[in-house]
Amino acid sequence: MARISIVNFFVISKEEIFSAEKYQEEILKYMNVLHQLYEQKKCIYLENIAKVLTNGATPYMPDYKSGSVRFLTAENIGILEIHEKPIKWITLKNNMWIKRSELEIGDVLITIKGKLGCAAVLIEKFAKHININQDIARMVVKDINPFYVATFLNSKYGSAQFDLKFVGQINKFVGLEKLKEFLIPILPESFQRNIEQLVRQAYEKRKLAEQKYQQAEEKIYKLLGISKEKIEKLEAEKAYETNFNGVRQAFRFDAEYYHPKYLGVVELLKKIPFEVKPLKEVVKISNEKLDPTKEQYKTKKFKYIPIAKISESGEIFEWEEFYGWQAPSRARMVIKRGDILIPSLIGTFDKIALVPEELDGHLATTGCFVVRSKDDYPEFLFLLFRSPLFKRQLEQQTTGAIMSAVPQTVFGNLLVPDIPKDEQREIANLVNEYFKLRKEARRLVRRAIREVEEVIENASRS
Repeated sequence: MARISIVNFFVISKEEIFSAEKYQEEILKYMNVLHQLYEQKKCIYLENIAKVLTNGATPYMPDYKSGSVRFLTAENIGILEIHEKPIKWITLKNNMWIKRSELEIGDVLITIKGKLGCAAVLIEKFAKHININQDIARMVVKDINPFYVATFLNSKYGSAQFDLKFVGQINKFVGLEKLKEFLIPILPESFQRNIEQLVRQAYEKRKLAEQKYQQAEEKIYKLLGISKEKIEKLEAEKAYETNFNGVRQAFRFDAEYYHPKYLGVVELLKKIPFEVKPLKEVVKISNEKLDPTKEQYKTKKFKYIPIAKISESGEIFEWEEFYGWQAPSRARMVIKRGDILIPSLIGTFDKIALVPEELDGHLATTGCFVVRSKDDYPEFLFLLFRSPLFKRQLEQQTTGAIMSAVPQTVFGNLLVPDIPKDEQREIANLVNEYFKLRKEARRLVRRAIREVEEVIENASRS
């Protein structure tokens, strides 16, 4: 059914945008509020609050592994959050070339290409030097609170402006000149400070959550009698060899398969003080599937987890929703609370996640293995599977030239330690605290955004 939006020619001529999809009802609704505030002199253009507005660049042929300057891409910027992963580095020499975009505390970072419209404030430096690529804008604000600005840009009023001003279909982009045209409501300073407090509280919750996660990691390594340094040392190996017997047994002719970071991890597992067994003997690998397009499910509403909706923090707090008849062909794996989702595709192994209660009985992509605990704490298994001891085995077993993935036939043969449940409890509790703190941080962020939206709506009515 066609949806019709009517827009004033003045708005079209001002924006110089003639694409019908830019003027959807929701976008127009939010833009009308901002234009109304502008007429009341309660709104200004972003260029009037930007002391510095620039974007970064990618140095010539970086390897992202060497150097002392942390290098952020759009993947690192979330909603009022800067993710440390993925971790990339550039050299000081390359950093000098893009010195204009080197970050300082208090900078507002905005994603302007690809992953569009996420904004966050750099609250604390996690490296002496930090820089950004061309997909991120760096803004130093004046006469306004940076935390309020970042929160506004993440609100529905900020999103509407990104939706209106982007160009490109596949790789969406908002240039700096267009960013300068964004309307920013001017709200009371006391309110802006309240928003800053909420964002800072969320940051502290995430920081504490990370500490809990690190404590859990340390305890699992101590329990296994393995140091993280030993695993990192294996990864640093440059030269290695194998004999013909090894090649014949594995029937693998790719040199990477025999790297010490893979074979060495298996050797480390053999030395731990617990029995090591194939995965299929320790857990249940669920193959329970459901076809939601079948007649009895067509009108049932499902929640669905594609890999893209899994956070690298191991959380699932976003999902798609649809009726059975609308389901994509990969929405087939039935999941239950406490299941661990392990993506099969190389490059996605940082997205190993624990299924929350809200998704019990719903669906995940067939691009994930679904692992169900028999006697272990699911939280303990979650941490174990996210450790290099397991992820290196996943990487080694991938096959295929274009989209390398772990075959289902070998997944159950990956090795894991069989650890008594009473030895797992303390670690499982720390992981639970990690998830709880992350959830509290998200609530604070949502509250900050909601309060900004409510105050803007009230201001437009007065």
